[in-house]
Amino acid sequence: MKVRIAGLHASDKKPVVGEDVVIRGYAQIYDDKKKMWLPLKARVKFLVDGMNYGTIYTHSNGLFEFTFSSNVKGRRKVEVILEDVCKKEIEIEFIDEREKKRIQRIGTIAVIVLIVLIVILYLIMVIV
Repeated sequence: MKVRIAGLHASDKKPVVGEDVVIRGYAQIYDDKKKMWLPLKARVKFLVDGMNYGTIYTHSNGLFEFTFSSNVKGRRKVEVILEDVCKKEIEIEFIDEREKKRIQRIGTIAVIVLIVLIVILYLIMVIV
């Protein structure tokens, strides 16, 4: 029996301390006859920094989601364990409000620079 956790992701990998983070993914089982991965209704356990945070069951389409937050700044390792057979990890870093604004500012500057470069390249192509 081959099972896997597919599409594991977090709603925000650098949330502000106190914000909720949603971890989502899919439980799947491989069907040898059909040669494809199919949704699996299964039990999923969540550990945050090694501590059990809860157990849920996937939806009929294999989707699972889990919400948590941290009141402490720093990195948190989230382990997702599927039926004690398959395990995946994702790391979330909780930051303060000032760091979040700095990251957003850098992103905005990068987008503006990219747009300016595209406009310049377009003008060069039109002139030539």
